[in-house]
Order: sequence, then C-alpha cells, then structure tokens
Amino acid sequence: MYRGEILLEMKNFELASFCVQHAAELSHGLGQSPTQQAAVQSFLHNYNKAIETLSTAARLKPAAPLFILLGKTQMKAKKFSQAVESLEKALELMMCHPQKPWLIDKQVYPPEAAEVYFLIGQCQTEIPNHLKAYEAFNSAIKIDPEYPEAFYQRGLTRTKLKQSKGILDFNRALALNPKLYQAFLSRAAYYGMKGRYSKAIVNCNEALQLQPRSVRAYLYRGALKYYIMAYKLAIKDLSKALEIDNRCSLAYFNRAVCYHTVKDYPKALRDYGIVLMLGDENSLKVLINRGLLYFERKDYQNAKEDFSQAILVEPRNVNIRHTLGLCCHKLNELEEAVLVYTEALQIDPFFLDAYIGRGNALMDFHHEIAMKMSRHDYEQALHLNPLCLPARVNLAYTLQMTGKFQQAWEQFTACLKVNPNYKPALEGRSVICLQMMDTFAALLDLNAALKIAGTAELYTNRGVVHLFMDDRVNAMKDFKAAIKKDPTYSLAYFNSANIFFQNRQFSQALEYYNKTLHYNEKDEAAMLNRAITRVLLRDFRGAVEDFYQAQNLSPYSAHVYFNRGNLYTMLHKYELAEKDYSQALKLQPDDAIVHKRRGDVLGKLGKRNLAIKDYKRAVQIQSKRQIIR
Repeated sequence: MYRGEILLEMKNFELASFCVQHAAELSHGLGQSPTQQAAVQSFLHNYNKAIETLSTAARLKPAAPLFILLGKTQMKAKKFSQAVESLEKALELMMCHPQKPWLIDKQVYPPEAAEVYFLIGQCQTEIPNHLKAYEAFNSAIKIDPEYPEAFYQRGLTRTKLKQSKGILDFNRALALNPKLYQAFLSRAAYYGMKGRYSKAIVNCNEALQLQPRSVRAYLYRGALKYYIMAYKLAIKDLSKALEIDNRCSLAYFNRAVCYHTVKDYPKALRDYGIVLMLGDENSLKVLINRGLLYFERKDYQNAKEDFSQAILVEPRNVNIRHTLGLCCHKLNELEEAVLVYTEALQIDPFFLDAYIGRGNALMDFHHEIAMKMSRHDYEQALHLNPLCLPARVNLAYTLQMTGKFQQAWEQFTACLKVNPNYKPALEGRSVICLQMMDTFAALLDLNAALKIAGTAELYTNRGVVHLFMDDRVNAMKDFKAAIKKDPTYSLAYFNSANIFFQNRQFSQALEYYNKTLHYNEKDEAAMLNRAITRVLLRDFRGAVEDFYQAQNLSPYSAHVYFNRGNLYTMLHKYELAEKDYSQALKLQPDDAIVHKRRGDVLGKLGKRNLAIKDYKRAVQIQSKRQIIR
C-alpha cells in the first residue's frame, strides 16, 4: 500500500494501480478501517464494492464523514440520486450532533456543511434538476460566503436557467479566487452568447495564461474568432487545441467549418472525414455540412451519398430529404427525386419546399402528364400559403412552357403585387414579354431586376433584349458587364461571339467561342458556330474536328450535318458531303436548300438523274411555301 502511494505521487499510475490491487487481493495492510477499504476499491474503480463497504459501516455507526464519503463514491459511480440521499443524511447528522445542539429552526450548520451542499448541487446538476441545484449552491454560499467554487457553480446554474445574474457570480468567484480559470471560460461563453466577442476573447486569454494547455480555452477562442470572421486565427487556435489533444473531434469539426468558410475544400473534407472516423458524436452535423460542401462544388453524387447517410441517422428530418431530392434532381435521377420529395411530404404534408421541389422534378420530365402533376404541386403549395412566391413563379413557368403566355404573365404580375422587388418574377415576366414581342416591357422589367441585384445572367438577358431591338452596341455593353460580374459565365461569351460573327470579326468571334467552350464544354451551339467560324477563317482541319464534336454533343441536329456537308463540298469531298446532306434530310425532311445542295453534289458525282430529282423536289417544296404565303 505504501509503495502504491509513493508510485501515485510519482504519477506512475500503472504500477501504483498494480500495487494497490495486489494489496486488496491479499487483504493485507488495509486494516479494519472501512474508509481505507472503500478508498482502495474506489481507486480500483470497484465502486459497487466501495459503496457496499461504506453503506454497511454507516448503518452500524452513523456518522456525517461516512455519509459524505459514501455520497462522493456514489457520485463517482454516477448514482446521483442515491448520492443526494446520502449527503442529506450527513446534513441531518451534522445538525443533530449531540455535543453541538444547534437550533433546527435557524438552520445553523458547521462550516463543513458548505461542501456538502456544494456536492448536492453538483448531483442535482447532473440529474438534472437546475432549480434544486440552485437552492443547494445558495445554501453553500450562505454557510460560507467566501466559497469561490460555489459561486462559480451557481453562476453556471443561473445561466442554464437563463438568469442574467450568472455573470455576477462568475465575477464574485474570480474576485475570491483569481486563478479559477473555469470561471474565465464560463464568462467568455456568457459574453459570446451576448455577442460581445472581443470581451469573450479577452477572458479566454486570461484562462490560457492560467492554463496554457487548456483545450477548452483554445476551442472557445477559436469559435469566437470564427464569429468575428478572423478565420485564419480561428484555424490557428483550433490547430493548437489539436496539438494538445489530437482526438478532440469538436476541434476537427470546427476547423473543418472554418476551412469550408474560406473555401479551402480539400482541408475541410479531410477534417470532416477525421471527425467521422473518431466516432458518432457529431456524425449528423458532419454529414450535413460535408454534403452541403459537395453540393456547393457541384459534386452531386458525393453530396447524395452523405445526405442518404444523414437520413439513416435522422429519418424524420424533412430538410435533409429535401436536399437529397435536390441532389437527385441535379443528377437527372428524376424518378428518385420525386420519390424522395413524396416521402418528405408523407412525414410533413405542410412542407412547402417539398411540393416545389417535386414540381420542379416533374416539370423536367417534359411530358404533358408530368407537367399537369407539377402544376398541381405548385397549386397545392399556393393553397397552403398563397404568398409563397417561388411556387407562383414556377407555376407561371409551367404555363409558359405550355404556350399560355397571358396566364403566365398574370402569375408573374401577381408575385410583383406582393413583392415589387422580387427578382425571379421580374426576370420571368421579362422573358414572357419578349416571347410576346413586347421588347420595351421586357427591357423595363430587366432594368428593375438589375437595380435590385446585378447578376451575370440578368445582364446577359438584357443584352439579348437589346439584340431583339437591333441595338448591338448596348447589347455588347451588357455582355461585357456580365463577363465582368462573372468571368466564368459562358452564355455571355457566346452572345458576344455571335455579335462579332455578325460584324464579320471572325478572329474575335473565334476567341470568344473558345472561352465559351472552356467554361461549358457541352454547348453544342457554340461548338457548331466555332466550326463555321473556322471555315470562314480557312482553318478546315479545326472546323472538321469541331463538326464531329458538335455531332457527338447533338447527334440529332440537322444543322450540324448540313454545315459539315457544305465544308466537304468546299473541299471537293463530294461523297462525304452527299452522306451528310442525306443525314440532314432524314432528321429534317423537305428542306429545299438541303435538297438543292445535295443535287449540286450528286451532279458533281455524275449522278444526274438523282440530282434532277433533288432539284425538282426543291422546286416543289419552294412552290408550296409560296402558295401558303
């Protein structure tokens, strides 16, 4: 036993534990003292044996110190309700001491009773019963008005009870004991909750001066620096916390949030992954945050996987299901998206976002029945909330897609009556006005939308309206403004290139078509236009490559085959030209120009009868069109 005590002082816990355990097994050196036996069993974490020993001793010879020790042991064993009972018995024995007959009505206790009340307060906090804990800490302070730990714990309890006087207790505790670093941290947390971040950081600094290796202090200060948007400093503090404790999942999680905010995505993903490997403590938050990060990076497949896992953790969270539906929609998994939104509505039939999301997914089926179902979803959302503007805007778009322009215009106008500055409604109504050939009204709506928030898309749309009004100068200004706003917006480059092409500035047009395809490789219209531009610049090899790329992107576009046929004719490759013209006519029959061009090629190949047949067909088609006119 003595050797165990010495080893314990030397902080050699493993050997100390072995010596004490060996002494307990031999039952040698423990004597007949139940307190010493209980101390040994408690050291070995045999709390039940320790409690049993102390309970027996307390029954045979009731004494306040025995009940206090029993209560402390029960607290170690997490038996807080039983600990409260033991500690209350200790108080009764203190009050009824035969040699010190204090008056019961005055509730006069010896100084030792302050610690007992303090322990009762801690038990009530763990149960939890904060009101009784508050009363216990009050009693401890009444007995000993200079008990800093009691003031500190009462401050914590007051904070949990949402009483504003908690800060006064923290101040009093620090006045009594300036080295109570936990009070500095609690005061920092209080100021943080009140939004007084600078003062909270000062308290964290004070705590770190007392405890330079406090993980909690670095965590607090890192979180506070995040709130004042000092993200690099927050990352530095959280990294310091991880140097002290490399298994602190909260530090990894908070640092991942900081990296996410500064858009350092690889490091954020690394830290989120470490949190998941450390355990399930923050798994739901990690899965949601990492899913949102993937969604932000347009990595919808990985985002879908994370939100699917999040649903397993919290299956009745409709917001997670809604975001999962968005991922499925982005991946063009429309049936699965509709199913996810339907499940969300089964959980909460009044969840408007699910109606709107399902309507959007159904609309992308491009089918008459699906269009009616999507319209029904938007109408259902409006039935639940007539002021739901996103639902009304989407309803207007369904009407537009079915050619009901006037009704769509009315829906957009209804949105603007509710909120005159609602940008999606202004943008949508401008498109409707343009389709109804009211270019001036379209221009007015886009001007109003740009005053609210100038985006690259809005500038591009206004540029298109200027083109309809045959105002290329202002159109080009708008396209340049769109590029300045978002240098990666491909549609602005495409429209600028088209203006250069119309002005016969083919070199500039080629440069802008290149930029369009750099930011959007799947734009078949830009690919086709670049091919035609290269033909005009006499870059025939590059033009052929572009035509083949355009064909891969849009294999059912007759224009691709027709223009490539023209190039082959120019290069005197008449057989290839005939093949392309024939394919163009399969995709778009009865085109007089294509018949005429194929007739020319057939004539060059010596197929005069077929050439005459194509010419006659071209004349017939042209004659019919003139008669119809």
